[in-house]
Amino acid sequence: MKNILLIINIVLICLVGYLYYLHFNVSKKGQTLFTKNNTGAKPAEGSKVAYIDLDSLQNNYTYYKKIKADFERKQSAANDEIVGMQKKYQTRAMQLQQKGATMNQQEQEAAMQEINKMQQDLQSRKQEIDNDLYNYNSKMKEDILTRIQNFLKDYNKDGRYSYIFSYEPGFMFYKDSTLNITPDVIAGLNSLYSENKK
Repeated sequence: MKNILLIINIVLICLVGYLYYLHFNVSKKGQTLFTKNNTGAKPAEGSKVAYIDLDSLQNNYTYYKKIKADFERKQSAANDEIVGMQKKYQTRAMQLQQKGATMNQQEQEAAMQEINKMQQDLQSRKQEIDNDLYNYNSKMKEDILTRIQNFLKDYNKDGRYSYIFSYEPGFMFYKDSTLNITPDVIAGLNSLYSENKK
């Protein structure tokens, strides 16, 4: 590990030295380092980057808040259903356990089968609910992403931005707040949502 870091540092020092040499030698001669672009494509003059703060978007985009609330209600109902099934299973298991001493062999086997079936049904339903919630969440995220992308295509149809990034804390170490287009995006998305809701 130390050798790799040492090699990387040596390479970086060499590159910095080479760039230093090129900067001062080429500047004196008036030459450029770049060749002329013969492909006919224009270089991106004034390429501009913008970003959207995802936390602000999630906190202020009306449609996102509605979809999130719907998901939380669905999740809560699913949890209530599972808790109800677990209570029913535990209650029945305790009832059968209390009767256990007075049951004959055939009744004990039937009780075990009943308990096993209830446990399997519980596990099966829990898996089904988890899959449903996962699929719903995936569709929700895809829908929101599509809405944002469609809005941004229209928002940037004049081509003023070359790139529009999403910002999340921990993703970028520094951001220039003059490149933040979040308020415009939120206002536009909310306006579209209220128009489509009517």
